[in-house]
Amino acid sequence: MESVDNPKGCPSDVGNLEGYPQSVTIHKLKSKKGKDMETETLNICDSGDIIGRKRKKLTAHEKWQIFLETTAKDAPVGEILRRHGLYSSELTKIRRDVENGALQELGKKKYSRKPDQVSREEYEKIKTELSAKVKALAQMGEEYLILKKRTD
Repeated sequence: MESVDNPKGCPSDVGNLEGYPQSVTIHKLKSKKGKDMETETLNICDSGDIIGRKRKKLTAHEKWQIFLETTAKDAPVGEILRRHGLYSSELTKIRRDVENGALQELGKKKYSRKPDQVSREEYEKIKTELSAKVKALAQMGEEYLILKKRTD
């Protein structure tokens, strides 16, 4: 039989399926604290050569969609995970991230007053005024103690 190069760059025999590349998908978490998951697809020839890599990071929207699909009543979680190329541990991480995000968002005070913005000149003026008042208060405290000693 004649040897032909397939589009993936891996030689194969015509009529023989052994030479076609096989795809292997590897799923990785960036870090325990990081929120990004990666999916890496490797195309491997029979000779063991890696001929192509394709990585896919799950976006927040994709994670949300996976979460919604798996939380539906009577949802086939295994099927959903296979379709997206995920493991159950990654689904657990997605669920934890959703819970943390919801708790963080619900803990915010939506109607709290934002601090006023003050110019640098106004800040310096207020700072000078405050220090003058602190000095005056300290002086009045000393005078109070002197008067109190005289009356006792």
